[in-house]
Amino acid sequence: MEKPRHPHDHFFRQTFSIPEVAKDYLRNFLPDKLAAKLQFDAIEREDGSFVSRKLRAHFSDIIYRCPMKTNGMVYLTFLFEHKSKQAPYPHVQLLRYMLEAWERAIREKKPLPLIIPIIVYHGKTRWENKPLESFFQGWDETLRPYLPSFDYLLTDLSDLSDEEIFKIEARFLINILLSLKHQGEKEYLRNHTGLLFRRLEGVGDTEPEKNYIQMLLVYLLCTSDFSDEEWERIAEETPPIVKPLAMSTYDLLIKKGIEQGIEQGIEQGIEQGIEQGIEIHRREAVTNLLTLGKLSIEEIAVVTATSIAYVEDVRKHLSNDANAS
Repeated sequence: MEKPRHPHDHFFRQTFSIPEVAKDYLRNFLPDKLAAKLQFDAIEREDGSFVSRKLRAHFSDIIYRCPMKTNGMVYLTFLFEHKSKQAPYPHVQLLRYMLEAWERAIREKKPLPLIIPIIVYHGKTRWENKPLESFFQGWDETLRPYLPSFDYLLTDLSDLSDEEIFKIEARFLINILLSLKHQGEKEYLRNHTGLLFRRLEGVGDTEPEKNYIQMLLVYLLCTSDFSDEEWERIAEETPPIVKPLAMSTYDLLIKKGIEQGIEQGIEQGIEQGIEQGIEIHRREAVTNLLTLGKLSIEEIAVVTATSIAYVEDVRKHLSNDANAS
């Protein structure tokens, strides 16, 4: 299993792509008047992205399409703020994003989608949420009709206490928000392991649930540097269903990759060897899961922190090798 190069973005896209997580977020964080008008049961994930290369340094997006209870359709776009400090002009970045979505609709001769941008921010400093009009200077009420005006929905995790997160009516969303909020805080993770995996008792009997737990574990390992002893102590504090996954994930992600990498490093340098060792083990993990035949390609991609295209490529090579023999 390979460490994701961009663990925050990878974790966000994995978790908020789960419809159950998205619905729980919307039910708990949308304004009541807006939530009352949406048909959550009919929500659908929209493939693709509207984020350009320039904006990818700041945002990644997960797009859902949701019908209104009366008529019409809205795009509920989850935008994940990557940086530890907020963008200086978030409205300008969001406007670029929305223009790209609308221009695409024009090219495809479709109605312009109504977009509700939702920013999920996990920086350590508080997000300063200012109206767009405050960025313009030297205007009075006679100029208001000519000012651009739109807003975004913000979830600032630095402004939410753990107690407030625990009150959310959801399952996995609580663990996701806590993991994002406290990423990299080794002292907190050592002392509050049980809180991070709260409400997971009795979860994990199915493969999707195990995959979800492994997403959390991979993210924690990728955003904090634990020794063998530290991780063993953390694993001891997790619910019974989590402990074996915690140890096996650590072995797949850290131990075996490093061991094989060091062996390669004798000839090619330690740093390059570690990268190659991780790559070798990642391919072995994908191969083994394909051979077992119990998981779908999508599930294997989640478990091994790879992409669907990568798993399909390994499967193609396996098939070619089988035909050749």
